Amino acid sequence: MNRFLRPLYAALLAVALLPAASPLTPAEQALLASIHAGTLKGHVSFLASDVLEGRDTPSRGLDIAAEYIASQFRRFGLQPAAGDSYFQDAPFVQVRQPMDAFSLTLTAGSETYQADPARAAVSAEAALSLTSVTPVVVNLVNEDDPLPPAAQVAGKPVLLFGALRGRSGFEKRAALLRLNPSVLIAAGPAYQTRERLREATAGSPHPASVTIGDPEFARVAALPGVKLSLNIQAPAEEPVQLRNVAAVLPGSDPELSKTYLLLTAHYDHTGVLPRGEGDRINNGANDDASGVATVLALAEAFSEAPQRPRRSIVFMTYFGEEKGLFGSRYYAAHPLFPLARTVANLNFEHMGRTDDNEGPRAGKITATGFDYTTLGESLTEAGKLTGVEAWKHERNSDGFFGSSDNQPLAGAGIPAITVAVAWIFPDYHRPGDEWQKLDYPNMEKAVRTAALTAERIADSAQAPRWIESNPKTAAYYKAWQHLHGQH
Repeated sequence: MNRFLRPLYAALLAVALLPAASPLTPAEQALLASIHAGTLKGHVSFLASDVLEGRDTPSRGLDIAAEYIASQFRRFGLQPAAGDSYFQDAPFVQVRQPMDAFSLTLTAGSETYQADPARAAVSAEAALSLTSVTPVVVNLVNEDDPLPPAAQVAGKPVLLFGALRGRSGFEKRAALLRLNPSVLIAAGPAYQTRERLREATAGSPHPASVTIGDPEFARVAALPGVKLSLNIQAPAEEPVQLRNVAAVLPGSDPELSKTYLLLTAHYDHTGVLPRGEGDRINNGANDDASGVATVLALAEAFSEAPQRPRRSIVFMTYFGEEKGLFGSRYYAAHPLFPLARTVANLNFEHMGRTDDNEGPRAGKITATGFDYTTLGESLTEAGKLTGVEAWKHERNSDGFFGSSDNQPLAGAGIPAITVAVAWIFPDYHRPGDEWQKLDYPNMEKAVRTAALTAERIADSAQAPRWIESNPKTAAYYKAWQHLHGQH
């Protein structure tokens, strides 16, 4: 073959070997083409910079991040979602628990146990003082161990010990607190800080709780005839104003535009480590500046798209996920748009890193509750057109469903999942989670997959639904029926 014709022949052969023409519409092709790795890198590198000091809730860095997100919504020409503001104000109280006068003593015959305040975590709404009282003692070893009757617990101090840990232990402890003891004192890791958040308009006070991270506590608590003395100081409270940041792109259809697809992520992280050598800033690049960058990239792409989807799209970033899903819980309790008209929620976390602890995740995308709703099917179909494999992790997909920002809306009955690339990655919740470690070309493909998924949901007359055949969706489907007046 003539050497001058070889390049032309090679090019023609490459074209011939390409797959058939993409089923993407021209409008979808334009939407996806507007999402670029460089834009994503720009958003992440600012939000995860040292200047923002880890975006703790509350903090100055968190406020700066909120202003940055709102400025981008303004730049895109999106409508404010909270009246004439991009900020949904959320009045909270920061509660600080003083420990200088804390004491806890157990006595059983000749045995005495005195708790070390440094190994105790306390949550209380008011001061509490007990002297040599007989507590209700509960030992939980197995998941099916019964709790004492409510009448035996209500208004009384409870000592909880046993081998039950993890999610089952947490659920048992929560069930005990719902029986309204005067205080629940439990053995376990005392991870809680001396500060916590509470919504300012919260209802009746919760029972006091104390966690003791000392195995000697459980040993003495198990002795017959144990007596309890306890002193807890009243907490100090300071009002704080927190904010979700939200914008809306109205849909193009006169009727379907009155329904909403929510695209969300949390913009907070865990702040600065209180002690240690070297870098102590938890920058939170993948968790979750990458999710915020995803929402911003989607907002820009949809705002510039040649045609709008028929449904309206809400772009929102939450505060306080790391402290207990506070922002998403606040929105679910105080929605800016009717929940009954909210057809679905795609929440985004861990979108940038491909170095999952279990192995590389380049070219893949996953989600919590992957087979709980038809959203998993939508993600899979979009991935086929963008060259990204959507898959379910057999343990994490279900396990993380209740601990991400999709949960509050799912609990209200709305089909909601959290989309991610990696589940757990090196430097998770540590200072090493920095913007330079994200795989931005892969993130571009993942965000384009999310964009196509969102576009087809928002443009379809058929709303996503819970998959009733999956027994794990029963409570969520029941909430959906209640939300829509179906009983």
